[in-house]
Amino acid sequence: MNGGRGRAPGAGSPMLTSCSSQKMCSWMMSCCLALQHLAVQTSLLCIFHLLLLPTLPQEPPHAHTTSKLLARSLFACGISTVLQTTLGSRLPLVQIPSFEYLIPAMVLSSHLSPGASTDRNGTAMASTCLVPHCRDTGSWADSLQEVSGAVLISGLIQLVLGVSGVCGWAARHCGPMVLAPSLSIIGLSAYKEAAFFCSTNWGVALLLMLLAVTFSQHLRSCRLPFCAWPHAWEGSTEYSAPILRTFSVLLSFAGVCIVCAILSYFHILWESLDVTMAQLSWANSTSNAPWIRIPYAGAWRWPLLTPRALAVGIAMAMGCSMNSVGCYVLCGRLLRAPRLSPHACNRGLCMEGLGSLLAGLLGTAGGTASSIANTCAAGLTQAGSRHSVQVSALLCMVLGLSPRLAGLLTHVPLAVHGGVLCVTYAVAVGTGISYFQYTDIDSGRNIFIVGFAMFMALLVPRWFGTTLAPLATGWVPLDLLFLSLLMVPVFLTGFLSFFLENTVSGTLEERGLLPEQPWKARAGDCHLHGERGEVSQAYRLPTGLRRLLPSSCKAFPCCFLCPRSEEEEEGSCATEEGTAGPGEGTHLLPKPSSGELQPAIRPSQTDMPAWHTVA
Repeated sequence: MNGGRGRAPGAGSPMLTSCSSQKMCSWMMSCCLALQHLAVQTSLLCIFHLLLLPTLPQEPPHAHTTSKLLARSLFACGISTVLQTTLGSRLPLVQIPSFEYLIPAMVLSSHLSPGASTDRNGTAMASTCLVPHCRDTGSWADSLQEVSGAVLISGLIQLVLGVSGVCGWAARHCGPMVLAPSLSIIGLSAYKEAAFFCSTNWGVALLLMLLAVTFSQHLRSCRLPFCAWPHAWEGSTEYSAPILRTFSVLLSFAGVCIVCAILSYFHILWESLDVTMAQLSWANSTSNAPWIRIPYAGAWRWPLLTPRALAVGIAMAMGCSMNSVGCYVLCGRLLRAPRLSPHACNRGLCMEGLGSLLAGLLGTAGGTASSIANTCAAGLTQAGSRHSVQVSALLCMVLGLSPRLAGLLTHVPLAVHGGVLCVTYAVAVGTGISYFQYTDIDSGRNIFIVGFAMFMALLVPRWFGTTLAPLATGWVPLDLLFLSLLMVPVFLTGFLSFFLENTVSGTLEERGLLPEQPWKARAGDCHLHGERGEVSQAYRLPTGLRRLLPSSCKAFPCCFLCPRSEEEEEGSCATEEGTAGPGEGTHLLPKPSSGELQPAIRPSQTDMPAWHTVA
């Protein structure tokens, strides 16, 4: 059933009857991929709200109120996704409130509600208040208002980090010894949440995982010859599509949901909820939610800006920025994209900051960050497409305008959410481990850095969650800041690995920083002449916008957001990849070893960015 591959559609091909049929098939594929992204995105959104809302003071809000909250989050995520794929990094990244927003928000809510138990989300937070001088605000709405203020502040800080060029600088100087443990911890940090939701019915969760593994791995070579698969980079068309692999997540998600619906229709008890689980479930009907409600700033309440919100917002911004940089690298590696340029990285963080600003003004409980789960799903299916992500963003905005439709998403079984986490975050763990091949992993130095960073990232949050002695510095906002940072595994891993990697002596070969390393060559960071420009065009802004920017990009701070001319960039690459003495170095960010620059290898057709294709 394997189909052939040829240049532009041939006239005698029985698979294509006309150019219009090829375009129609491309649109159908994009819409199906958009539904797949939407399924994963809604699972993460439901998980975020299911874990956060019960920790707020007093009783959780009614179902129609949670539907409105979910709709506002969908609307903000849709706009942020459009900004990210159009003006940001240009990678096919879906935006959601990540766990790096959830943990600080739960720290703040536990301070506002002393009796709230937050241990059930798997972050091992204690049921009592984690900081001194806890108080009960008496209203979940007031607490949510303060959380929205923290989200607003985090958006402002992310915007500053992107405009100042800090994000691009950090991403450019993260080697394999930083990327490997960071990406691995990003995946491992979600295992408790996954187990928690899977425990509602392990049979349902295992069924979803079994179907996903079967479709994406065992049957990945099966092709169905009824639709063309155009490749924009290669100018070729594949006359059969690997449907089972491409839609492995969507088929598994839909199949399991149908099975659960059939069991519920025949009144077969299949979901077991204990007291804790029952508090998380969306118990009430969403029939009272309005069909149409246009979200706008201040429609619910304006964000509440307090010293506590400022402290938690700073922690949210730092954690989410590290998560987003890791997601950029993860997306590029899974989809064989060129190495992300600093300008694209800075633009990406700016767009996430704008999305979080919008989310805070709309009164949501979380900002917007690049979705690790959606990125891993695209890598698992090898079907990343910027076009399909933009279509899914439009669907998000449509759902965001209708709280009644958004409320229907709450009927997805909790075990399905757990299965989605298991399938997607496992890819992040494997991708992080794959970076170890570029380093000398037998080195005692590298073994210690990786082991210490990952172990402390899992140990410290556990210790703070179980200790009865609260963190007390004498000022509550400072307590919240430290606790919010130390409870986020991604921040701990990124900080420790970056610090140790750049301060502990080690050769460049040992650290995987030699210019000829495959992870650098494949990235195409400094391709010479035409090859460099051909690879870097993936991250360029739209043509119409580029024509308006050249004159303003030379001034601060736009110089960190816009690519320079090819001559200046080639000179920068030659300077950065200059000479450095061999041997060991303990100073921060040493230059690569000496030697002439070798022309970068032109990526083969199989290594071209799959996300740049028209799916």
